Amino acid sequence: MFSFTRSFTAFALIASGLLLSNSGCSDIGEAIDCDQMCNQLQDCIDGDLNVRHCAERCEDQVDDSALADKLDACTDCLDHDPSCKEAVNECPICDEVQVALLR
Repeated sequence: MFSFTRSFTAFALIASGLLLSNSGCSDIGEAIDCDQMCNQLQDCIDGDLNVRHCAERCEDQVDDSALADKLDACTDCLDHDPSCKEAVNECPICDEVQVALLR
């Protein structure tokens, strides 16, 4: 027999789970982008950079600002594997992210 209350409860639980998992995916994506960006900084700018510390600082900054969109655009550009020299011209958005992360 069809029960509206049961169906609605099941729908509400599934919808809540999906909403919670979507925010988790965003956090995972930001963490990956931060790691990628910090590795790029270590390779191209500062060989002594502590990537783990940089990535943690990046994740903290990304949570609270519009830096997340810039970071995403930058790492999308870096996915094309430009050399350090090419990245300056091909990925200018990365300059803003680098400045924010190296403060």
